[in-house]
Amino acid sequence: MKITPNLMFHDQAREAFGFYAEVLGADQLNLITFADMPEAPVGPEWNDKIAHAWMQVGDQAIMGSDSPPGVCADTGQRKAEEMRKPPAQTSVALHFDSADKARTAFDRLGENGLIQLPFAATSWSAGFGMVRDRFGKDWMINTFPPQAHA
Repeated sequence: MKITPNLMFHDQAREAFGFYAEVLGADQLNLITFADMPEAPVGPEWNDKIAHAWMQVGDQAIMGSDSPPGVCADTGQRKAEEMRKPPAQTSVALHFDSADKARTAFDRLGENGLIQLPFAATSWSAGFGMVRDRFGKDWMINTFPPQAHA
């Protein structure tokens, strides 16, 4: 079994996944629009929005899409002040082999976002931090301790 997070957006999936692919060094990014799925129950105004995104990084993946009316993330455009509301119900945890790589991902994901817990060494990690990105998604960035994932 493989568990894959699925991130829902109002209408920023294309921009968000392009950004995530760059930051995380994706091996593959596939974007399927609603126009590519004529059976989708949406109007033509949804043709250029993302019906399914698949981003592959090594043997891991993240899925996502834009949410049509009445589905998951159908909350309208987020305002800057909404970024400061209580945490979302979920976050994506990323685990890196080096604190430098973890710090780079943390810094990039935090651009125009909200640092929830600054990146720093902890009792369990050479580097850990929590950030909400500019798309309103929460990330936990961690560095594996030596031999933790062997």
